Amino acid sequence: KVRGMSCEICAATVEKAAKQIDGVIAVSVSHKQGTADVTYDSGKVTPAGIEKTLNAKTPFKATAPAEQK
Repeated sequence: KVRGMSCEICAATVEKAAKQIDGVIAVSVSHKQGTADVTYDSGKVTPAGIEKTLNAKTPFKATAPAEQK
């Protein structure tokens, strides 16, 4: 989940930040659903690491699913 997005520019901001994370392979962000679906290399990055980076690099609140932390 990503809270605080209200438009496509918000989604693009999250997508750009996610794509810059080493180990992220693909990302799809929906401001309407408040989600970011991320495909990643688990040998390089964890969901918690993605969450931490998105929270540091965007003004939005990202939360990785509890079962993936």
